[in-house]
Amino acid sequence: MYNRASLAGASEADSVSLFMCKIPRTGCLLALVAIFAMSGCKSTTEQSAPAPERTAPNPTSVVEANLRQAEGTRENVQQARGYLQSLERLLELGEAERVEQAVQRMLAEKPGELTLAEALDPVSRYQFDAIRLDIAMAAGNKPEIHRLLATLDPQGGEQTRHSMTLRARALSAIGDVAESARVLIALADTTTDPAALGGLSAAIWRNLTQLPALELRSQAEAASTPTARAWWMLASHFNEAVTSRGQINQWQRWRNRHPDHPAARHPPPSLGRFTRDPGQLALLVPVTGDFGAAGEAVRDGFLAAYLHAGGNSQRVAIYDTNTMSVRAAYDLARQQGAEVIVGPLQREAVTAFAALSPTLPAIVLNHLDPDTAAPDTMIQFSLAIEDQASAIAEALAEEDIERIVLFDSPARWSGRARARLEDELDGVEAVGFGTFHRLAEITDIVGRALHISESQTRVREIESLLGRTLEFAPRRRDDVDAVVALIDADEFLSLMPALDFHFAGDLPVFAPSTATLGTVDLSRLEGLRICAMPWTLDAGTLGETVNNAFPASRGSYASLFALGVDGFRLANQLDRLTVQRQVIPGSTGVLSLGEDGRIRRSLVWAQVIGGRLVPMWDAAN
Repeated sequence: MYNRASLAGASEADSVSLFMCKIPRTGCLLALVAIFAMSGCKSTTEQSAPAPERTAPNPTSVVEANLRQAEGTRENVQQARGYLQSLERLLELGEAERVEQAVQRMLAEKPGELTLAEALDPVSRYQFDAIRLDIAMAAGNKPEIHRLLATLDPQGGEQTRHSMTLRARALSAIGDVAESARVLIALADTTTDPAALGGLSAAIWRNLTQLPALELRSQAEAASTPTARAWWMLASHFNEAVTSRGQINQWQRWRNRHPDHPAARHPPPSLGRFTRDPGQLALLVPVTGDFGAAGEAVRDGFLAAYLHAGGNSQRVAIYDTNTMSVRAAYDLARQQGAEVIVGPLQREAVTAFAALSPTLPAIVLNHLDPDTAAPDTMIQFSLAIEDQASAIAEALAEEDIERIVLFDSPARWSGRARARLEDELDGVEAVGFGTFHRLAEITDIVGRALHISESQTRVREIESLLGRTLEFAPRRRDDVDAVVALIDADEFLSLMPALDFHFAGDLPVFAPSTATLGTVDLSRLEGLRICAMPWTLDAGTLGETVNNAFPASRGSYASLFALGVDGFRLANQLDRLTVQRQVIPGSTGVLSLGEDGRIRRSLVWAQVIGGRLVPMWDAAN
């Protein structure tokens, strides 16, 4: 089809060919002869004038012209349609600034008039809101994503399917990968196209493999269909396996039980990418001396994972870094055939190990100082309190908390946690502070942070002016949304009643896992929200098999035991971690490798309910 624009831009040769196609062949030949004869009669010195160059109109200019035309239209509905069409074209052109301007114009309010967005018909309004949701995702604007997800209103089957895909992407972008997986599973149940099913299968699996096994088990129990339940259980068994061989076995067993499942007929690509587990591992930790108890807990967790995995095709050698130097331990491990090193544990030993420039891949169980360069072969993995501070900052943002009262202690770990928390508070203001030096001072410190003493002082001043005693109930400050306490278990046992005493028992209290270390009575911490390791909430089948054999798997050394379990897990899944860059749900958290060679841990939130820790996804039900 030709249009005026294409004809206007045609060259002279194009015009001739268009002319020729309208007359008989004989006429065409005569016309050509006449043309050549006329050109032959011209002087050889005469230069024909060059045809003027014609350029295609600038796409952005065309869009701006359309916008001006829409603006000049008096009827809101026509204006709205014109703006929506221009907005879609601007998006295609990547004109981010003009896109934002067009969106704001469509949302602009005028007294007594509908906005252009409100003037759209329902089908077009969905298209507009879908564009806004895409823009919010690109900008990482989580509050806007939440708002748009709540109002997205697709019309008809095609938009409904599109909205499910869009919703799943948006949920994944804000970190709700469980809900994203649920939406995609429901979409896959109504899809028959093999190519579409393959893409959905891969997307579902990407979400599921980011969740800890205990959440997957909980989701499986609540699943509404057998197909959905099978998805959740596949991921649960897969994520619980600590070796690549174990994951292959879990996948094959599941596939044999569910041959007609979408995942069996259209396997996610990553389920076909497995590598060989290392033939020999070396664990470098102190098992004697001052750090012997900590090293033994790590060793026991490492061996428990090894035994749980079968332990038939691998060898494990343990080197006591208290009785030999790090260099001697590493050299001996290499000579004896180690393929992957796990450890050392103490920070000084890790620094000495880094100085060796090891050629074998190594997962050290502590962090180097920030100004110390790490070899490319070395991954740093530890139970850093900073990970929990980051999780608390993220949780505050997720719940739209704007103002907090913050308590800490003189302990070094508490200071490090507070520094990380304050560095990552985004839009959250700390309006009150308190440091607990002695347990006996906690009630007074809480009162000062909540301005109770100021309230009492004001009343005394009024009583002095009036010359009589007033009936008075002190009031805490009313500009606080939550309390964050970076303190240990004993201090929490004093903090919770102090908050009640000062009329702040209704405020949500966020805490690191230090709040529940040891044998603390959880019934005295009712309502407390705790950032915890998956291991401390539900150790899964591995925990069930090792609790009696390994006392360190519970109690005050449980976190170090879980560190040993994950040390073994990462040593056997190095390709997934370093090459495929996948996250690995573990016993200490959902683990991912940062660009700096450090493992990042995403932790699980739990709440004390009825004297026990309940994962937040269960507490909400």
